[in-house]
Amino acid sequence: MNMKKAQVATEFFMYTAVFMFVVIAAFVIVNQIQSTEIPVRENIIAKSTGEFFVSAITLSVKAGQGFTYNYTFPKTILDKSYTLRFAPDKYVMILDWEGRYGIFSQSYPLPPYKYDFEDPDKCIIQDVAAVSSAGTVYLFDSSKCSSSLTLYNDGEKLVISHAK
Repeated sequence: MNMKKAQVATEFFMYTAVFMFVVIAAFVIVNQIQSTEIPVRENIIAKSTGEFFVSAITLSVKAGQGFTYNYTFPKTILDKSYTLRFAPDKYVMILDWEGRYGIFSQSYPLPPYKYDFEDPDKCIIQDVAAVSSAGTVYLFDSSKCSSSLTLYNDGEKLVISHAK
């Protein structure tokens, strides 16, 4: 009789050990899968921030003469600032953001139009170091600006200015 109790106890502990091994293995696998998705999710958030900027600019260009739009943008992406580089001669905007897993850089096409950047507060500055084959490049740093831009279409050009 004691032999059967010992056998039952041994089998119980063996089954428990196998079950714990399966649970720990499943936890490790799920944790690994989730950790590889974090950079992808962060990049999706950063990419959509740039897409919202381009959408506001496209709306202002297509709306025509006299259209004014006050665009409120996020100052940070997941608690980190970002920069936008505008190359209006090439009709391109580039978003640069340093996430937890490295630098995210995404290029967005701008609608063909003439662009003018006016900013007495020096929130949007001309990047003299980047002037090259891209033509004139304007640099926008989200950490140095309030969270609002004014976009005004005067019929000939889109005036982008920092709104206080």
